[in-house]
Amino acid sequence: MPATKRASKKTTGKTAAKKSAGAATDARQVEVYFAQQPADKRVLLDKLRVLVVKAIPDATVSIKWGVPVYARNGRQVCALASFKDHVGLNFFAPPAKLVDPEKKLEGGGKVSKMLKVRSAADIDATSIQRWLKAAAGS
Repeated sequence: MPATKRASKKTTGKTAAKKSAGAATDARQVEVYFAQQPADKRVLLDKLRVLVVKAIPDATVSIKWGVPVYARNGRQVCALASFKDHVGLNFFAPPAKLVDPEKKLEGGGKVSKMLKVRSAADIDATSIQRWLKAAAGS
């Protein structure tokens, strides 16, 4: 019996519209997450979000595990989360890629490290952008 070829799927206007609608829904969910945080945490999250967008402008954001997660080319790069005593910026990259001579990153995992931000003074923009770019593979 001869093998049959499958027809390749073409992207239609409807598919593009669904993706666009999904992105808009994700953006709204992220805004809701930020709005639900205490004012002091929201300020820190906003500062970190600006750095994420600046370092990886082509990243997409969605809510996963109840927090905003940024991805690039389908690969998770980082997550922002509010905790009782801090805001966390979790970098999804092997620790060896995240050069951290000052030992600011925490966690003993093999695929991620977290920066705990307790105040605006903990935000070292240069290091954060370097870590973001490393996690994004740029």
